[in-house]
Amino acid sequence: MATKKSQELVIKVKSIERTLLPLIKQVSTLVQHRSERSPSVSSERTLRAIGRVGQAVNLAVERFVTVGETIADDNPEIKQDMYEACKEARAAGSSIERLCEITATDPLGYPPPDGPLSDRSAMIRAARALLSSVTRVLLLADIVVVKQLLLAKDRVARSLCRMEQVANFTEFVKAFSVFGAEMVELAHVTGDRQADLKEERRRAQMAAARQVLERSTMMLLTSSKTCLRHPECPDSRENRDTVFCQMRRAMDLIHYVVKDGVLETVAERLSPRGGGQVDWDSERASAFTSLKHFSRLVELSRPQVTETTPKVIGNSEIVEEAPAPRELTRSSSVRDRRIDGQRTKNRTYASLERELLPPASRSAEAAMLGLSSVLVPETRDQLLAALDKVVEKTQDFTDSAYTTHEHRENILLLCDRAKLELNQLLRIAVNTEPFISNTTEIDGAIESVQSAGQDLSQQLVLAVSDQVTELAHVIKAGIDVVNSLRNIALNQELDRLQECADRFHDYIDHILEVCKLLRHIALSETLQVQAKFMEINLKIYAPQVITAARALSAHPTSKIAKENLEVFVDMWQWLASDVSTVSKEIIEMAQAQTKPDKTEYLSLPRPGKHGTTSKPLKPTRLDQEEQEKIAKAGLEMKMLTNEMDAETDKWNGASDENNDIVKRAKNMSSMAFSMYQFTKGEGTLRTTQDLFTQAEYFAEEANRLYKVVRQFSYQVPAGQPKKELLENVDKVPTFVQTLQFTVKDPTVGKAATFVKVDHVIQETKNLMNVINKVVTTCFDCANKYKLDFSGLSGRAAAGTSRDDEGGSGGVGDSKGATTSTEGGM
Repeated sequence: MATKKSQELVIKVKSIERTLLPLIKQVSTLVQHRSERSPSVSSERTLRAIGRVGQAVNLAVERFVTVGETIADDNPEIKQDMYEACKEARAAGSSIERLCEITATDPLGYPPPDGPLSDRSAMIRAARALLSSVTRVLLLADIVVVKQLLLAKDRVARSLCRMEQVANFTEFVKAFSVFGAEMVELAHVTGDRQADLKEERRRAQMAAARQVLERSTMMLLTSSKTCLRHPECPDSRENRDTVFCQMRRAMDLIHYVVKDGVLETVAERLSPRGGGQVDWDSERASAFTSLKHFSRLVELSRPQVTETTPKVIGNSEIVEEAPAPRELTRSSSVRDRRIDGQRTKNRTYASLERELLPPASRSAEAAMLGLSSVLVPETRDQLLAALDKVVEKTQDFTDSAYTTHEHRENILLLCDRAKLELNQLLRIAVNTEPFISNTTEIDGAIESVQSAGQDLSQQLVLAVSDQVTELAHVIKAGIDVVNSLRNIALNQELDRLQECADRFHDYIDHILEVCKLLRHIALSETLQVQAKFMEINLKIYAPQVITAARALSAHPTSKIAKENLEVFVDMWQWLASDVSTVSKEIIEMAQAQTKPDKTEYLSLPRPGKHGTTSKPLKPTRLDQEEQEKIAKAGLEMKMLTNEMDAETDKWNGASDENNDIVKRAKNMSSMAFSMYQFTKGEGTLRTTQDLFTQAEYFAEEANRLYKVVRQFSYQVPAGQPKKELLENVDKVPTFVQTLQFTVKDPTVGKAATFVKVDHVIQETKNLMNVINKVVTTCFDCANKYKLDFSGLSGRAAAGTSRDDEGGSGGVGDSKGATTSTEGGM
């Protein structure tokens, strides 16, 4: 049990922090009471209030631990730990209530000198024990949330295994339908967890894993169908196996992220550790991260000439904080003023937080901040090791075949300059050690080292900027090669295919090299993670375009092989677009960080016509927060398009190529997929108005499909299949009208527009769900009765003209739709 006591409690989700905040405020009131009041101002009313606060805290703790014990009863794996944490919380709550009662019963507000409240130590100990035990209960309850998420992930993993083992297309369609529903659930729970994570890096990693799963779903569908249709083709099997591998890797990353920071139970602490874990945080070791660490060490190594005097309180010795080291740079002074303002604002809270921290944590904090100066040999060794790490990271820039000779030379010269400046600083430190009172020369040498590091940062950004400028041409050339692959594969020109493959691999290598350097200069953790996973996905999925082309060249008449190539090409274009977008963000942020600060006078007018504001922004893509809100509905619609594609594929060979139902259904599937891409900030729909226009076309296409299916229903003999078909198709007019009304609903403002976007996506999803059922029922009727589909569009058009003459139309008029339905029955 000692292991449990020493286990550090780390909160890594926002929901636990929000839950603890009210308790921290109440406990803060009690702890601060001892220092703020005096006998002259202590009133009977104040004392009674203190007593009530103590009772309220204990009552809230009692209700809280009751819930915790209920959770423990339902989850045996955390039962022992949860009961112990609840017991500790009860004891701490009772202790706080007892201390408050002692204070409330004292007529002057002060207990006897030898009483438990003679100083704040007793209350602080009780508050610390309460916060620690309550935090432990919340972390144990979070294990249950993580368990549910991992169960959803495991269900998706089992579905993947089933799809990998199916032997025919019918089994695959059933397995894929189950997989789609489980993927929607996984997307929902992982999206909630992503929003709840505190660490920026973990949120970015979760987003990267979810994106891989979503984008890989369509490739999973086509590659699996190609492999089932052509089981003897090794290239199609390689396509499929690659997609399965990437999706499993993404789920491993989800597992790692959700388990990071989760409290260990007794069973987990006693279980053996597995080896061979993947290093998911390798992107931390970048050139800019190393430079930042080196700069921080240099700045913190300034010698402190102000001596600290120990202050004795009771039996403990507390060291007063020395003045902050003097910083000479303008940017640092500006930063200090901002930090000082924030420190003044939060001084009370910070002081209380330090008091409530356990002694071990306070010691660790002091050890972390109390770094030695450059006068100490250990500090000199740390500085030399940090600079060596920086030089090691710059080798990726100098070794790159795409770095110009000029940039390579400048980087090497600046590395040498940084070494010289650091050696000069260390020599001055050794010579100045006997005369500690004079640190002017050391301060000047530190500024020289910092200047060399800043110049090196700027040079690295310049080197990557030049490569990013060429990146657009490389991506365009790669797209041209991919476009030519289709015709070459269809014509079975194997020599030209190999030539194109070689050129395409060269373009991929160039883009991968740029991605690696972008990761080195990315300033935010989100951009570091994005650059890393762009590189990984490109390295794995881009060569699969060539593999899919080879599969098509082996089976040039196969429609599914052609569709498979198109899907892998789409994935390549998505990744290329990601590289362009992320590289622009990284370069802009890095240039803004490394360029010298410029004073901006707020009293002067901003650029624009006569100093006025610029034109209002045009409708653009959804921002990141809006995309996260609408992600679930978008993914559900994508799953419906996948099901539609699977249904329409079952018609291949069952009827002639002029099947109007299949044509309309595929058109609607394509439009719905483009609307899903809009929710991800991708695809051809750029603005909200584009989305609304697409929704109008979608409704019109549903109207046409409705009329075609009504004509088809006349061929179906009376019976249960016809009744089911009419029940499904008669729902179409209602959903079409609802979508049309939603699209035409006027809105003003960004918030209202987003609500409209959300409603349009929901109504499109509802209509798509009905269309899926209609197409499935049509297929069942066609197989059962061997019906003919030719000429349905002509008969539907003729029916429409007669309806127009008679005054009752199709879907656009609900009354006419009802009349048509009754006639069909």
